[in-house]
Parts: sequence; structure tokens; C-alpha cells
Amino acid sequence: MQISGKTMKLIIKEEEKCIDCKQCMKGCPMLDKFCDSPKELLGELNSNVDFEYSLPYSCMLCGYCTKVCPKEVDLKNLFLELRRDVVNQGDGKLPKELNIGGVEFHQKLSFSNLFTSDIQNLQSDTIFFPGCGLLSYSPKIVENAYNYLRTKIDGIGIYTKCCGKPTAFMGKDNKFKEYYSILEKEFKDKNIKRIVTGCQNCFMTIGNNSKDIEVVSLWEVLADIGIPNSREGIGKTVTEEFTIHDPCPTRDIDIIHSSIRKIIDDLGFKVEEMKYNKGKTLCCGSGGMVFVTQNEIASAHTRRRAEEAKTEYIITYCQECVESMRRGDKKSYHILDLLFNEGFQDMEQVNQGLMTKWLNRYKGKNIGK
Repeated sequence: MQISGKTMKLIIKEEEKCIDCKQCMKGCPMLDKFCDSPKELLGELNSNVDFEYSLPYSCMLCGYCTKVCPKEVDLKNLFLELRRDVVNQGDGKLPKELNIGGVEFHQKLSFSNLFTSDIQNLQSDTIFFPGCGLLSYSPKIVENAYNYLRTKIDGIGIYTKCCGKPTAFMGKDNKFKEYYSILEKEFKDKNIKRIVTGCQNCFMTIGNNSKDIEVVSLWEVLADIGIPNSREGIGKTVTEEFTIHDPCPTRDIDIIHSSIRKIIDDLGFKVEEMKYNKGKTLCCGSGGMVFVTQNEIASAHTRRRAEEAKTEYIITYCQECVESMRRGDKKSYHILDLLFNEGFQDMEQVNQGLMTKWLNRYKGKNIGK
């Protein structure tokens, strides 16, 4: 694929900034597959007019590189621009070898009336936006969480659409704008001023694209209003030891890190911390859809991340991370399991199949009706 003029300017800018300290390579799952140093890679891109399309689709777009870089070299933004170059040169289509068809189908269904509904049960200017992952996993847990929010936030509605991030991260800007315009119209028509998100990706996507709306994480809300009385201290009688994994989309949102740990403390669980946690957390392997486009790279990183946990059990607050940790041979819980699933200790530690997930999405669209 040819490098566009816009992307080449980014390459030159980031190459000039890079001091070749290689700090980014310590936590990155893909750079060593393509180079011995980022400075070398940027130099090669700068001296060429084309690139291998598998390169940007091997990046998890997690932003770890910039977080640890003393010069804030932004490879995430660069690789996303290279993805856009691939899309533009394919007239909106991606090479079949990237296996992205399933993601595109997922996005189409995630905005269809068959699996989603418009905002329901709204009697205020605030909605709960649980996100695709939670709805695919358990509409019951989403419903329990929503019903609890209703006891604390008068008139809160619920919206079961997708935020569209998978399309944006594929590099399909025009299609993403088309999808997101559906959300924008609904927000405007219903006069939405505040959105409580249950998904880290939704938190970032809506926050970045709807600047006039207050976007707050469910975890910050629960830390503020308190967890259900019936769940306080339940972890004190649990003998298993847990490690906490922080999802990478909200790596820079400190209030989420502290809120999650307050909730866990209120539950009574004691958790171990990973070496790479909070602001320096690592991707679980699901970022940027690399588990689809370059599965070998994603799987290796998932195992590496899971092995960082010294305990058998992991607590996290992203459903994709839950499933990744299971693929890494760990037992993992979403924090909503601990809050709203009475039988969480007896849960089968098996990721659900595709048909079950879509059936759950179908059931979940009726929450709030």
C-alpha cells in the first residue's frame, strides 16, 4: 500500500521525535515482529513510498508506546493513519487476508433494529449505555445493573446501540461517521446531557465524539452512590485470591482506576496488582481487532499478559478482557459478576459462542421496555 502525504508527514514528525530508547518495545506485542527499534521502522517508512498492509493491522492501538515514551512518540495515531490509507486505496474495502468480514458484519447488526433499540424508559436527561460486550455476555447482569441505577438516579434511561469503535479502528472513518450519526441524532432528539457507560471503549468513543455531553464511567458512579447493601463484604468469605487487570482504553483515566479499587474494597476482596497496572497497563490482546487480523501476535500477547498475574483468578471491568484472560488459561470475572450475579463462584469459566452472544443481544434490546 502507498503512504499518503498526510501519513508521511506524521512519519517524519515521529521519527524526528524518537530517540531510540526502545522503552516502548518492552510492553508492545508487535514492534519486534517488524523491527529492532522504532527508530529503524520509522526510518524505513520514511525512505519508502509504500508499506506492508499487515503492519498497521498488527498494532493493538492501545497507546502504551506513547505512555512510556519520554518524547511522546505516537505510533498508535500513525498506525491508525496507515489503516486509513489501506481503506482509502481499497475504495473502502480491506484485503481479504485480514479476515475483517466478521467485524463488519458485527457492526452492521449492532446498529440494526433486530438487535438494538432506541433509548428506552427515559424520564430525565441521563442514560445508561452498557455497550455490546456486556449485552452479548449477559443481558441479565445488564438489567440488574440498570435496575440498581434506577433506584439511585431518577428517570435514567437505557440505550443498547454500539458505539462504533470497531469501525473507527478498522480505519473506516466515513462508515464510522455514518454509524455514529445514529447515536448523535438519538442523543439530540432525546435531549441527553449525561451518559453512564459500562464499557471502556464506549467511554472513550462517546467522550471523544460527543463533546457537549457529560460521559461518566459506571465505575465512578457506583463508587459514588455505593454498591448494593447485600453485596458489601461478600469477598471476605471467599478463599480464592485475585489479581486485577486494568483495560487499556482508559489507561489515562485515574478516577476509573481508583473507583474500581474502591468497589472491590467495598465488596471485601483483596486483590494483587500486576506490574503493569493502572496508567501503564498492557493490552489484553483484543485491542485493535488484532486477534482477528493477526491472531498469532494477539494470542502470544494474551498469554504474556495472563502470565503476569500470579493468581489463578483475575478481576477486570471489560468483557473483552475477561474473555482474553480465559484464552490465556486464567479464570476471570467481570466486576459486574461480583456485584449482580449471586452465583458467580459457580460460573462456568468458558467463553460463549457467537450464536449465544447474538441471542443475548436480541434479549438485551428489550431491557427498559
